[in-house]
Amino acid sequence: MPPLAFRSTVLERRDYGCASEVVFRVGDGFSPLPGQFVHLLCGGGGRIIRRPFSVFRHEGGIASVLVREVGGGTAWLRRRRRGDELDILGPLGRGFDLTGGGEHVLLAGGIGVAPLAYLGRRLTERGGKVTLLWGMEKGTEYGSLPESLGEEFDLHIATADGSRGKEGTVLELLSPEMTPGTHLFYACGPRSMLVALTERLSAAGLPSLQVSVEERMACGLGACRGCAVPAVEPPGGYLAACRDGPVFRAEELDWKRMMESI
Repeated sequence: MPPLAFRSTVLERRDYGCASEVVFRVGDGFSPLPGQFVHLLCGGGGRIIRRPFSVFRHEGGIASVLVREVGGGTAWLRRRRRGDELDILGPLGRGFDLTGGGEHVLLAGGIGVAPLAYLGRRLTERGGKVTLLWGMEKGTEYGSLPESLGEEFDLHIATADGSRGKEGTVLELLSPEMTPGTHLFYACGPRSMLVALTERLSAAGLPSLQVSVEERMACGLGACRGCAVPAVEPPGGYLAACRDGPVFRAEELDWKRMMESI
């Protein structure tokens, strides 16, 4: 489906500590796959480049994105209130493949929980068993969002400072029973986290892993090549995260070169 360019009205903003969920109206033609994103024009101040945000929630004529403030554009978006207008392009990119059966393990690093929460809802609707593993710096970082997601999923949390859940990274939450032979894996987070996960599963598990990469996307359509990621094929080549991804099967990416660019 081609992306839609439209203006929308903010219905609500829900604040969760360091992040905010911005809820807005969408039309009947807006039908994003989990892992796809929208490109938002974030205010004035000379900002003309859109910002990409994974779809966090979509049901009927309502969708939302989860925003963590990292600069002027995201600060502007986090200040939106009911009735404010948004300029939106989307959905864009390639989403997760939902056709696999079995048990599903979702690994999120920080704000990477956004596309995985939407994915988890869709997998649950299809009758899948979903476990959400979420790593963050501090237990209070995302306010009451963990409690909210804990009502939807079998949620496990790891914190770098040990203030909530298991101390360490999200990979510490993987149990010996979670194997590529019985589980399908999905991940979104910093590149270092994704590299560590592929090393963990590299013996036999890469075909069972899909990753959503977090890259800077300027055009959102694959024209500027600013979000290129190292690919296995062609050898030494690259793929555009915004057009060919942001979701990739792990075996599509050259993880040695991914590691070198951390």
